[in-house]
Amino acid sequence: MIKLRSTYLILLAFILIMIQPLSAFAADTETKDQSVQIQLKLGEDHITINDQSISVETPYANNGVTLVPLRVITSAFGAALSWASETQTVGLTYNGTSISLQIGSTTATVNGKEEQIEVAPELKNGTTMVPLRFISEKFGASVKFDEATSTIAISSTRAAGTDAGGIDSDLGKTHIGNSYYGWSMKYPTGLVKSYQSFKEDYVSFNDANGEYHITISVKSDMTENMSEDALLDLLADETDGEPLLEKKYVSSSAHPYALIKSKDDGELFEYRAYQSGDKVYILIFTIIKEETDKVLTKHNAYQDLLNSFQMSFDTNAKTLKDLSSVKDGLRMYTDETYGISIKIPADWSKSGSNSEMIQFIDPKKKRSIGYKVTSKSDSDTLQKWSDRASQNYTQLYAPAYSKSEAARSIVVDGNQALLSRSSNTFDNRIWDSTENVYLIKGNYKYFIAIDFSNKDDLSDSFIQSTLQSIKIGKPSSSIGTIKDSSESLDRSKTSVVKNKNYNYTISIPDYWKLNAAQSKNGNLTYSFGMGNFLFVANDTELSGLSSQEILDQIKGKFQSELGASNLKETVSRTENIDGAQAIWREWEYKDIVSTFCLFQKGDSHYVFMINYPKAIQTEFLQKQLLDTIKSFQSTK
Repeated sequence: MIKLRSTYLILLAFILIMIQPLSAFAADTETKDQSVQIQLKLGEDHITINDQSISVETPYANNGVTLVPLRVITSAFGAALSWASETQTVGLTYNGTSISLQIGSTTATVNGKEEQIEVAPELKNGTTMVPLRFISEKFGASVKFDEATSTIAISSTRAAGTDAGGIDSDLGKTHIGNSYYGWSMKYPTGLVKSYQSFKEDYVSFNDANGEYHITISVKSDMTENMSEDALLDLLADETDGEPLLEKKYVSSSAHPYALIKSKDDGELFEYRAYQSGDKVYILIFTIIKEETDKVLTKHNAYQDLLNSFQMSFDTNAKTLKDLSSVKDGLRMYTDETYGISIKIPADWSKSGSNSEMIQFIDPKKKRSIGYKVTSKSDSDTLQKWSDRASQNYTQLYAPAYSKSEAARSIVVDGNQALLSRSSNTFDNRIWDSTENVYLIKGNYKYFIAIDFSNKDDLSDSFIQSTLQSIKIGKPSSSIGTIKDSSESLDRSKTSVVKNKNYNYTISIPDYWKLNAAQSKNGNLTYSFGMGNFLFVANDTELSGLSSQEILDQIKGKFQSELGASNLKETVSRTENIDGAQAIWREWEYKDIVSTFCLFQKGDSHYVFMINYPKAIQTEFLQKQLLDTIKSFQSTK
C-alpha cells in the first residue's frame, strides 16, 4: 500500500479536478523582498512579480520593441517616479541613474544626455507604456526574451521600501473620487494614480516625490452596521503581520472608522476601514521612510489627506475628478490594441484567464461577454468562418447534449455580421447558451460571444443593447498576424511524443494542449476541450503489484472518497497494448466518465487515465482515445 501512495495521489488529484469546483483570486500585495523576479507575456493582461499575479495593461510589441506598463519597470526597481503633466514627461530615478521620457518622443534623456530610442512611449487607456529593454538595461536589470513563447523574464534587485506603478496624466483637480462607489478625498499636487482595477473597486496612488503611497479598496455586499470589533477584525486581515503600534475604533471623527497603525523595516502603515450601508472602504497609507513622518508639516499633510476621505461623491463639484467610467449601470470598455469598444454591466468582472478571449463575467459567474480578434486570410469569408465554427461545435458535443441554430445576418456598428445561437448541457437539466457573432472588418475577424444559462436567461433586449454598444475602430499598428487556428484545425492529426529516459513513444492528437508543469518524470498531462488525459510511466514505485491489484486499490480509494454507490463501472475489458494485456475500465461519477488502462511490460507499470464529461462522449472521441492509448510503444 505504501508503494502506491504517490501514484494514487497523482491520480486522485487528477479526477478531483473534474468533479470539484475550483476558485482562486489574486490580489495586489506588497512584497518586501529585495530580489525581484518578474515574468510577463506579450498579449496577456497580467504579470507575475515574485509568484504574485497582478493585472496590468497588456504588454505589446511595436516595430519589434516591447512596450510595457510603467508599473512593470517601477515594480522591478522601486525607482522614484515624477510626472510633468504639461509636457507629458516621465522621470525615473534609480541608484544614481535618471531617465526622462516624453510621451510621443523618441528622444530620451539619461543622466542629462540625450539618447535616441526606437519607439516612443505611448498612453494607452490612461496607462503610460514604455520601452522595456531600454529602461531595464539602463537600470542594470537582466532581461531575457523567449521567442518561442513570447515570454519575458526580468531579474532585478528592488530598492527597499518602494512600490510604484503606472501613472495618470490628469492632475488638474483638487479632489478625486469615484461616483459609482461613492467616495472622494483631496487630490494634492504630486499624487499620481498608479493602478485601478477594471471594476474600479481598487485604486492605488503614489507620491511623485516618493514619500508615500495610498490604496483605496471597496468591499461590497457586506453585512450592514458591522460592530466596531468586526470592522477592526476585517481591517486586521489587511495587515501583513507587522508589529502593531495602535488598534482602535475612532468614533470622534465626523466619519467614524476602524484604525490600525504599524511599522516594519523603516516603513509606517496606517490602515482605516469606513462603512456605509453594505460597503466597507479600506484605506492603506504607507510612509516609505519613518523619519519623514516626524517632520510636523509632513505629518499634518498626511493626516489632512487621510481625514479628507468621505463616503460621498458630489457630482456637481467641478473640482472633483471622477475615476469612474460607469454611466447608467454600464461601463464602456475600450481595447485600443484591437480597436474594439463594448459596454459591460458595472458589477461584472474582467476575467484573468489566459485564454485568447477577452472576457467579462457577472458576479454569479453564470453570464459572460467576450471577444477574440484574429487575422483574416485571403480565402476566408463570413459564411465560411461561421460554417466552420458550426461544424466544430457539432463534432465537440454528443447530439443529445447540444443544439444549434442557423446563422442569420445582422449589422454591428455598420458592418455586416452573422449571428447564431448554440446551446449545450452537461446534466440534461440546465442548458448553457451562447450568442455567437462573426464580424470581419479590414484585415481582422472579430468574434463576440455572449454566454448565459437558460435557467437565468438574458433578455433579448440586453443582447441587442450589448451588440448595439459595440464599436469597431482601427487596431493598433503594433498588431501583426494573429492566426485563427480554426482554419487549419484537424482533430485527426497526431504527432509522436518520445521519451528517451522512460523508453516509450505515444502518438498524441495535435489539438490537445500539453500541461508542461505536470508533465515530468515520464508523466504526460494533456487537456482536450473539457477533458483531461494523464499518462503515468512508473519504473519502480509499483513493483511487486499486479495491474489488477493496482486498479483495485485505486478504485477502493476513489470509492471511499466519492462514495461506493456513486461510482458506477460501465466498461470492463482487456486490450492489447504493445504486446501486453492491459486492463481497461470505465467508471461514471455523476456526469463524468473516467477511463483507466493499466498494463505492465517487464518491471515497468504504465497507467492511462482520461476524464471527460459525458456530453462530449462522441464516437470520434472514443475512437481517438483508444487509438492514442494503443499507439504506445516501448523503446527498450
